[in-house]
Amino acid sequence: MRAFRLAAAAWEAERVLLGLQARRMVGRAVLGAIAAILLCAAFAMAHVLIWFALEGWSPLARAAWLTSGDLVVAVILLMLALRDRPTAQEIEARLLRDTAMAQARASVGLVPLLGSVARSSWIGVIAGLVRRRRAPR
Repeated sequence: MRAFRLAAAAWEAERVLLGLQARRMVGRAVLGAIAAILLCAAFAMAHVLIWFALEGWSPLARAAWLTSGDLVVAVILLMLALRDRPTAQEIEARLLRDTAMAQARASVGLVPLLGSVARSSWIGVIAGLVRRRRAPR
């Protein structure tokens, strides 16, 4: 019975873990989409401003400066987007799941089963019957 409770606890911890991870991913996706839209608008306006600010330079030099700036910003944003750390709740749910599963596996094994059988009062009765049959008459 204990194994079933432990398996149920592990299942519940896994459900909570997946729910928390899904909530975090959806939040990141929504924030990322909003940030992408705003960044596109800001970059478009910044390109226009920089283009006019670098009016003394050739069009090729202006385009090179704008492209290099875009690449630097893109790399920084990519590094921020790839950073993914689990929350404390996710770590706790994962530990609870792993502990419950380990205990469930341990309680279902052969040794606990034999231990509970060995503690049974029927073992004494059966052992007594076997001794009586083997005893010489």
